[in-house]
Order: sequence, then C-alpha cells, then structure tokens
Amino acid sequence: MENYTPKFKVNKVLWEMLSEGWIKVNTDGASRGNPGRSSIGYCLKNELGDVIYVCGKEVHETTNTVAESLAILEALRYCRLHHTNIIWLETNSIMVRNVIVGNWKPPWAIVMYVEEIKQILEAHHTKVTHIFRKGNRLADHLANYALDVGLIECVRFAQLDVRGKGIVNDDKLQCPHLRIRCPGGRR
Repeated sequence: MENYTPKFKVNKVLWEMLSEGWIKVNTDGASRGNPGRSSIGYCLKNELGDVIYVCGKEVHETTNTVAESLAILEALRYCRLHHTNIIWLETNSIMVRNVIVGNWKPPWAIVMYVEEIKQILEAHHTKVTHIFRKGNRLADHLANYALDVGLIECVRFAQLDVRGKGIVNDDKLQCPHLRIRCPGGRR
C-alpha cells in the first residue's frame, strides 16, 4: 500500500453553454417513496442560458425511473409542439440516458415512453448526454418544487421563484464563455 497512488477522475459538473441555434433541455424526475408521490421538472434554455420555458408538475404515483422518463418525454413533446428542432437533452439519470441511446434494454415500466422518446429524437437534430445533479440543479429544483408547493410553469426568467432565479444566475456565472449583456449593447 505504500506505493499505491490513487487515480483521479475529473468530471465537469456545471451547466454548459451551447452553439448558436441549439436549445438545452434539462430534465429530472422525483419520487418520494419510490414508488410514491412523483413529479417531473424540465427547463429549456437558449445558447445564452436564458430561460425559454420551465415546468415542474406532479404526476401519478410511480417510481423515479418512470418519473425520469416522463420528464424527458414531456420536455420533448413541448419541443415538438413549439418547433424546436436542434435539441441538446441532458438528464441526470445515466440509466434512462443509456436506454434512450440504445446501450441498454428498457425496463418494462418505461418501454412505451422510450419508444415515443426515440421517435421524437429521430425527427429532430439532437444530442443526448448525462449530467451530474450539480449541473442539473434547475430541473431538480422544479421537480421538488412541484411536490413541495405545486405546479410551476414559466416562459421568462422573471416568472421563476427566487431559488430558480438564483440557480439560473449561478449557471451563467459558471460559464466562462458567456459575456454579460448590458442594455444598449454596452459591456
């Protein structure tokens, strides 16, 4: 053990900015009891990290895997309805991500959701990635807000609750390539 040197692995855990024209969709599902009271949360942001749409709502009593899948499906349905065609989908569920990209077989409880998710993804230009919880804080907050307070649905930053606003601002501050925009184009 004297000569043992542990290997370190570094993972980025912050919200990452996009290329122009892309929409970042972060999703999360929550289940208190697993199965138990469940909710979903998802947010859409543009390449500047500005909120386009957020939603947190309670769903039927279920498991966390089903809630995670429902969050992704609801977010993609929203994108399809609003003609969002270039989508970067991020989820903190490595299991659901691996099922969606075809690395793993879906558990029977989410088969029908996964089929529709894949159909929507095939019809759009998409990227599907896993993100750690720290980089997915807004979606996590929305799912928990839905269980603690109730429905939250916003189309602008100003409509978010105080904690949601703080998370969006923190995400922007952590992105090194974001330039602060001032009124009138001054920096």
